[in-house]
Amino acid sequence: MALSDDDRFNLEVLKLLLHVAWVDGAVDQTEANMLLGLGRSWTVPEQALQKLLEAVKAGRRPSEPDWDLLRQRSDDVLQAARALVLADGKVEKGEIALLKNVQAALMNG
Repeated sequence: MALSDDDRFNLEVLKLLLHVAWVDGAVDQTEANMLLGLGRSWTVPEQALQKLLEAVKAGRRPSEPDWDLLRQRSDDVLQAARALVLADGKVEKGEIALLKNVQAALMNG
Protein backbone atom coordinates (compact mmCIF):
# COMPACT_ATOMS: atom_id res chain seq x y z
CA MET A 1 0.00 0.00 0.00
CA ALA A 2 1.36 3.39 -0.99
CA LEU A 3 1.62 6.03 1.69
CA SER A 4 -0.58 9.10 1.48
CA ASP A 5 0.98 12.57 1.43
CA ASP A 6 -0.02 13.00 5.08
CA ASP A 7 1.55 9.66 6.01
CA ARG A 8 4.79 10.63 4.27
CA PHE A 9 4.84 14.00 6.03
CA ASN A 10 4.10 12.42 9.41
CA LEU A 11 6.85 9.83 8.92
CA GLU A 12 9.32 12.61 8.15
CA VAL A 13 8.23 14.45 11.31
CA LEU A 14 8.78 11.23 13.24
CA LYS A 15 12.26 10.91 11.72
CA LEU A 16 13.03 14.42 12.92
CA LEU A 17 11.65 13.65 16.37
CA LEU A 18 13.87 10.57 16.50
CA HIS A 19 16.83 12.87 15.88
CA VAL A 20 15.67 15.11 18.71
CA ALA A 21 15.33 12.10 21.00
CA TRP A 22 18.75 10.86 19.83
CA VAL A 23 20.50 14.07 20.97
CA ASP A 24 21.94 12.16 23.94
CA GLY A 25 23.19 9.34 21.69
CA ALA A 26 20.32 6.90 22.14
CA VAL A 27 16.55 6.63 22.02
CA ASP A 28 15.31 4.97 25.19
CA GLN A 29 12.25 2.73 25.33
CA THR A 30 10.06 5.48 26.78
CA GLU A 31 10.93 7.81 23.91
CA ALA A 32 10.43 5.05 21.34
CA ASN A 33 7.04 4.19 22.83
CA MET A 34 6.03 7.84 22.81
CA LEU A 35 6.97 8.21 19.15
CA LEU A 36 5.24 4.96 18.26
CA GLY A 37 2.09 6.18 19.99
CA LEU A 38 2.32 9.50 18.21
CA GLY A 39 2.65 7.77 14.84
CA ARG A 40 -0.33 5.57 15.63
CA SER A 41 -2.40 8.58 16.67
CA TRP A 42 -1.58 10.08 13.26
CA THR A 43 -2.74 6.78 11.70
CA VAL A 44 0.63 6.15 10.06
CA PRO A 45 0.68 2.52 8.84
CA GLU A 46 2.14 0.18 11.47
CA GLN A 47 4.63 -1.40 9.06
CA ALA A 48 6.09 2.02 8.22
CA LEU A 49 6.36 2.91 11.92
CA GLN A 50 8.12 -0.34 12.79
CA LYS A 51 10.58 0.11 9.92
CA LEU A 52 11.35 3.63 11.12
CA LEU A 53 12.12 2.44 14.64
CA GLU A 54 14.24 -0.57 13.62
CA ALA A 55 17.52 1.35 13.34
CA VAL A 56 17.22 3.10 16.67
CA LYS A 57 16.22 -0.14 18.39
CA ALA A 58 19.50 -1.53 17.06
CA GLY A 59 21.39 1.49 18.45
CA ARG A 60 21.98 3.21 15.11
CA ARG A 61 21.44 6.89 14.44
CA PRO A 62 18.10 7.54 12.72
CA SER A 63 18.09 8.43 9.03
CA GLU A 64 17.87 12.09 8.03
CA PRO A 65 14.37 13.42 7.42
CA ASP A 66 13.31 14.89 4.09
CA TRP A 67 13.88 18.56 4.89
CA ASP A 68 12.17 19.76 1.69
CA LEU A 69 8.99 17.98 2.72
CA LEU A 70 9.22 19.26 6.31
CA ARG A 71 9.67 22.86 5.12
CA GLN A 72 6.18 22.73 3.59
CA ARG A 73 4.71 22.82 7.10
CA SER A 74 7.59 24.15 9.16
CA ASP A 75 5.40 25.60 11.93
CA ASP A 76 3.84 22.18 12.60
CA VAL A 77 7.28 20.57 12.59
CA LEU A 78 8.75 23.06 15.06
CA GLN A 79 5.76 22.68 17.35
CA ALA A 80 6.22 18.89 17.41
CA ALA A 81 9.98 19.16 18.06
CA ARG A 82 9.47 21.64 20.90
CA ALA A 83 6.79 19.44 22.45
CA LEU A 84 9.12 16.44 22.46
CA VAL A 85 11.93 18.45 24.06
CA LEU A 86 9.59 19.68 26.78
CA ALA A 87 7.93 16.28 27.36
CA ASP A 88 10.27 15.21 30.15
CA GLY A 89 10.02 18.54 31.98
CA LYS A 90 13.68 19.48 31.53
CA VAL A 91 15.56 21.04 28.66
CA GLU A 92 19.21 20.14 28.15
CA LYS A 93 21.75 22.38 26.40
CA GLY A 94 22.06 19.86 23.58
CA GLU A 95 18.30 19.96 23.03
CA ILE A 96 18.32 23.76 22.79
CA ALA A 97 21.13 23.63 20.24
CA LEU A 98 19.33 20.95 18.26
CA LEU A 99 16.11 22.96 18.19
CA LYS A 100 18.04 25.98 16.88
CA ASN A 101 19.58 23.78 14.17
CA VAL A 102 16.17 22.38 13.25
CA GLN A 103 14.70 25.86 13.02
CA ALA A 104 17.60 27.03 10.85
CA ALA A 105 17.27 23.99 8.55
CA LEU A 106 13.56 24.59 8.14
CA MET A 107 13.91 28.30 7.45
CA ASN A 108 16.98 28.20 5.21
CA GLY A 109 15.90 25.65 2.66
